[in-house]
Amino acid sequence: MAAPDSWLKILDRLDLHLRAYEDEGISDEADPKPRCKRFTRALEDVCTVVRDAERKGCSDLPQLVEKAQQVLSDALRYAYSEESGFSSLSSFAHSEDEPLVEDALDYAGSDILDAFMSLYRLMHPGASAPKLPAFAKMPSWVKSPHPHPLTTRLSRFRGGFSPSASSATPLAHTIYQARAQLTVDSIASAPSDMSISSGGSILALSIGSGWKARDPHLQYYLLGEQSKDYLQSADMETGLSSVADFIVTDESRKLVFLADPDRVKSFSFAPNPATGKTPRHLPTVHTLDSERAFNGPILVLPNGRLARTAHGRAAIWNLDELETQSVPTTSMSFGEDDLTPSVLHLHQPTQHVLYGTHDEAGGRFACAMVDMEAGGRRITRFLGHGGDVERISTDEGSPNLFVTASNDGYARIFDVRHPLPVLTFSVEQQRQACADVVLVHPNGVPTLFTGGARSHQVKLWDIRAEECVYELSTGNNEVTGLAWDSARSSLFVATECTYVDRMGTRLDYRRARVPHWASWKAVNAEFKTYREAVKRGEVIPESTGQNEYPDVYDDYLSDGDGSEETELEDEEDDVDEEYSADMRWPKRTFHKENFFGYAYDAGEHVLFRWQYKDLPDISQLPASTGFD
Repeated sequence: MAAPDSWLKILDRLDLHLRAYEDEGISDEADPKPRCKRFTRALEDVCTVVRDAERKGCSDLPQLVEKAQQVLSDALRYAYSEESGFSSLSSFAHSEDEPLVEDALDYAGSDILDAFMSLYRLMHPGASAPKLPAFAKMPSWVKSPHPHPLTTRLSRFRGGFSPSASSATPLAHTIYQARAQLTVDSIASAPSDMSISSGGSILALSIGSGWKARDPHLQYYLLGEQSKDYLQSADMETGLSSVADFIVTDESRKLVFLADPDRVKSFSFAPNPATGKTPRHLPTVHTLDSERAFNGPILVLPNGRLARTAHGRAAIWNLDELETQSVPTTSMSFGEDDLTPSVLHLHQPTQHVLYGTHDEAGGRFACAMVDMEAGGRRITRFLGHGGDVERISTDEGSPNLFVTASNDGYARIFDVRHPLPVLTFSVEQQRQACADVVLVHPNGVPTLFTGGARSHQVKLWDIRAEECVYELSTGNNEVTGLAWDSARSSLFVATECTYVDRMGTRLDYRRARVPHWASWKAVNAEFKTYREAVKRGEVIPESTGQNEYPDVYDDYLSDGDGSEETELEDEEDDVDEEYSADMRWPKRTFHKENFFGYAYDAGEHVLFRWQYKDLPDISQLPASTGFD
C-alpha cells in the first residue's frame, strides 16, 4: 500500500500556490479569464492528487481527502470574494476518465443577445449587424430533430448520436422521444420545497398564500386520484409562524412533515377509515419544538425517527413514542462539520444519510455520508462542488450512485465508494443554479433529468451516451423543483415566474411574435392529421419514429473555437399576426417564441406534469400569456 506522505506534500505545495493568488491581489491583466483558468487548473490538480492516490492504494485516503477539502475550501473562499476578480469558476473535479458532459446545443440565450444588440446599435448607430459565433443565432424549432410524430412540441432535441433507449426498452424509448402529455396547475407562489412520497401516494408543496404570499400553506396532490387531463390539488393552512422551508413525506406512516425555523408539524394523508377518503384538510398529528436551535432540513430516518439539523448537530425525535407536542428525544453531533446542511437524503441501500451544505463566505461546499446509528459519524466525504449543494437524488436502479445539483451550474454523479464525481454535467453557465436533479432507470436505462434556473428548462441526459437528448420548456419560468412518479411515469416540475410580482402584476412584457407553426391552431391541426392517418392504417403509432437522431446541427453549430461566424439578424419566421395580437412575451427571457414548437409563456407560478405514454394527446397544451 502506498503511503500518504508524498501526496500530502503535493497538496501542501498546491495550497501554497493557491494562496499566492490571494497574496498578489487582483492582477493587472486586462482580461481576468487567463488568471482564472490558471487558478482553476490548480483546483483540478488538487482533485488529480486524490484520484491518483486512490488508484494507487493510498494507505490513509480519508486523511488525504480531508486535506484536499481544506485546500479547496480555502481556495473557493478566495475565488468567490471580491478580491479575486473572478466572475465564475468552471468545473474542476472531472477528468478524462470521469468526464465533463456538455450540452451539444451551446446557446447564449436571447436575453444576452438582445442586450448586446441594443448596446451595439446604441454605440454604432446605422452600422450593419456584427459578425458573431454561430451559436449566437439559434435556428427555429422547425429545423431541429423531431424523433416521433407524438413528440411534444414543447421539446427541443439535440442530434448526432444514437441514444441508449430503443424499441427493446419501450418505456425508456417513449421517454427519450419525449412522447409526453402535459397538464399544469397554477400555484400561489413558487414552492420553497417539494416532496413526493416513496410509494407515489402524494406530492406535497410548501407555498406562501394570501397577501404577498406570506401565509404558510401546504398544497398537495393525491397522485392516485388525478385525472389524465388535469391536476387537482388541495390547499390548507399549516398553522406555522412562517412559510415552511423544508418538507418531507413518509409513505409508511402516511405523514407530511413541514418545518419552519421554530417548529416541525406533521399532517396525515391516510384515508378516513369510515369513508375511505383522505380529508381535504389533513389532520395534524405532531407539533415538534425545534427549540430554535435546529432550523435546518428534516429527514425521516429508519425505525420511526425524524431528524433535523443545525450547526454540526442533529435533533432526533422518535415518532412512535412522541406525544402530540414534543421536544427532541435526543441530539447528536452531525458529520464532524460545523456547518448547517442545506439538504439531507437517505441512501436506502446503506441506510446512511447523505448531506450537502452551503457556505459561500467560507468556501466550504461540503458533501458527505454519515452514519446516524453511530452518532452521526462521517463515513465518506465527496469532493468537487464549486457551489451550494441544493438537491440530492438516488434511484434503486444504481444503488451505489447518487446525484447532486449545485448552484454552480453543474450536476454531479458520485459513487459512494469514491470521493470524486464519476460524471459531471454542465447544466447552466456563469454560476447560474442547477435547481434540481432526478435520477431514474426506465427499463434499466440510466437517465438524468436536470432543472435550470436562468435557462428556463428541464433537460434529459442519456448517462450511458453522455449526451443531452432534449430539453422541455417551462414557459419562461425558473425551475425550483423536480419529482419523478415512477408508478405513473410522470415528471413533476415546480416553477417560479420571475415576470410577476407578489401582487400578481405581470412585468416587462412585449407583444409576442408567434410563427404560424408555433400556434395552438397549428399543433392541433397537425395532431388531427396524424390521428386520421392512424385511423386509415397509414401509420402504426407504436413503431413510427427514429431510433437514431439525425446530425442536423452540423450546419450551424459552432465547433467551439469561434471560427464559424454569422450575420446576426432576426430570423424571419412567418409570424401569425392575428394569433399574436393578444399574446405577450417577456422582454428579457432565454427563449424566443420560435425556440419550441409551441410558443408558451406561463405568466404565473406553475406546476407541470409530464406524463410519458405511447399515445399522448400532444394538443393538450396550456394557454400562453395573453392580454386584452
